[in-house]
Amino acid sequence: MHNLIHVLLLGLWLVFAERFSIEVLLVGIFGVILVALINKKLVEKIRLSIGLKSIPYFFEYLFILLYEIIKANIHVAMLVLSPKPKLSPSFVKHRISLKSDLHRTILANSITLTPGTLTVSMEDDEMLIHCLTEEFGKSIEETRFEKILMKLEELYYD
Repeated sequence: MHNLIHVLLLGLWLVFAERFSIEVLLVGIFGVILVALINKKLVEKIRLSIGLKSIPYFFEYLFILLYEIIKANIHVAMLVLSPKPKLSPSFVKHRISLKSDLHRTILANSITLTPGTLTVSMEDDEMLIHCLTEEFGKSIEETRFEKILMKLEELYYD
């Protein structure tokens, strides 16, 4: 199972690298080893919590994240390229029901990775998110990120 985490991290690196070459692969392998060594306790915790039941949720989450990133990129591009952009920057408070710091961090980072939104702070059960438009703020409530992370968290604590 320990090797599965390394393979998943390397796969994620290759997806985000945008191109494939021996250099990119070697940097990815070195990076995975370095991250695993620096975060040994976290990796051990993840290793214990990941089972075969969580793998479909991982891929579902990754698919939804990529879909949301592409959708938001198109929306932001349309806003920027429009002759009169209708920006309405605002801050949105979003209540979260996730318990573990790991899953909360994954949610906050996923929101930040999605263009047009930025997680500014996370205190107790509330996140403060900056949005380019009100529509982005409303879409945070509708996203499935948190639902999938809650399912993973249930597996994590069982």
